[in-house]
Amino acid sequence: MLSQSRGWLIFGGFLSILVGFVAMGSPYVFSFVIAQFLGIFVLITGAISILLAIFGKHTPHRILEGVVGLIRVAAGVVLLNYITSTVAFITLIFAIFLAVEGVLLVLGSIQLRANAGWIWILINGIASLLLGILVFNRWPGDSMAVLGTFFGIFSIFSGMSRLMLGVYAPKPAAA
Repeated sequence: MLSQSRGWLIFGGFLSILVGFVAMGSPYVFSFVIAQFLGIFVLITGAISILLAIFGKHTPHRILEGVVGLIRVAAGVVLLNYITSTVAFITLIFAIFLAVEGVLLVLGSIQLRANAGWIWILINGIASLLLGILVFNRWPGDSMAVLGTFFGIFSIFSGMSRLMLGVYAPKPAAA
């Protein structure tokens, strides 16, 4: 099964490692960009919902679509105007994500023991769990630096595990 995804695992691994180094190289900028991206995304999806409410042909959902659009636009404006709070919120979600993913990766690595690269998934799981705990311990005070730095570390570990899983996956059989 992994042999069919071998190339994608290797590519994804390299890309994840690259993103990790970028995030660690400029953690404040990375955190700011993530918060801005989220705010802009919510604002745009809100505007789309409002346009669907105004110009949509499916009448029963137009009011609901309009209300949802207004809520999204308001949320996007708030996210963009309170970047520090947005980063703190994203950092808390990131800490929870890391802890949960860490546990799941540790459990998942046990199922991959037949593959020689399984140990990298286990290491990634342990690292993710520890990073989640560390991020939560630094929250909310250092959120701006922590989000970028720890996302970078997470991305490097994740990239290495994917890369090694791809490298150790058997080559696909020739057709």
